[in-house]
Amino acid sequence: MAFAFYFNALILVNHLLEEKKWNLFLLSSLTLVFVTGFFRFFVLKYFQSSELSFAVPVRPDRLALFSFTTQFLIVVISTIFQLIQNRVRRERIDREIIERQNEAQLRFLKAQINPHFLFNTLNNIYALSVMGSDKTPGMILKLSELLRYVIYDGREKKVLLEAEIEHIRKFIELFQMKSPEVLNITMQVEGNPKGLLIEPMILIPVVENCFKHTDFDTNPDAYIKIILAIHDKSIKFITLNTKDDTNRQKDKTGGVGLENIKKRLELNYNGKFDLIIQNKKQIFEVNLNMALIDE
Repeated sequence: MAFAFYFNALILVNHLLEEKKWNLFLLSSLTLVFVTGFFRFFVLKYFQSSELSFAVPVRPDRLALFSFTTQFLIVVISTIFQLIQNRVRRERIDREIIERQNEAQLRFLKAQINPHFLFNTLNNIYALSVMGSDKTPGMILKLSELLRYVIYDGREKKVLLEAEIEHIRKFIELFQMKSPEVLNITMQVEGNPKGLLIEPMILIPVVENCFKHTDFDTNPDAYIKIILAIHDKSIKFITLNTKDDTNRQKDKTGGVGLENIKKRLELNYNGKFDLIIQNKKQIFEVNLNMALIDE
């Protein structure tokens, strides 16, 4: 019985049935039932003259039926068992492949953010250096602090929400330093972020998009408003900025911002986020609701 079970499972099912050789599998499994059933018939017949005779049918026809029927059931059970085992194994392998693909895609998306952020900031520092501003050294120092977060913490799967908030604040300070006037930029944090984790650099593309398209240069009433509301284990992240579509700054490097964050949210927070983008006449608004996890 054990031989029939494992021979059918490991040899016939794996190498014939799984490869869709239906006829050969059927013929081989019936042959296995016949051979092992025939052998079992003579083994049981031997025990008819022993103290175990009470468990063995006496009549030869019933003994043969008993032998071949049990072997047939063993082969059927073995087939079902191995098919289930193979399916579970394939599903596990498929999940592992998908996870590896998602991880590779996330690494690629994160790699897009780093140069994008760097290009924008270096352009600001270059503009100040051309004007001979004494703010240039301070901006370079601030940039080094931001890059430390991007390069090191940005590689982690999750970081503290407090670190992400601090990163946004430093980004705002860096942007403000390039202007001789105080810009109308506000950031409001409601609730306690302590202990909550978030994927690094998931909010900064939205913030960058605000600064990239806000009309500070042409509109004296221009503003950027950033609101982060924390409730229990979820956040609501809202950004609003004024804009002028007739004088919109183009991103020649490909515009990785909002498209990037959509893909990363789908990979990491699928079913646990809601992203609404409203491109109004003079206001661009982004609303992001997402569930987080504890430390």
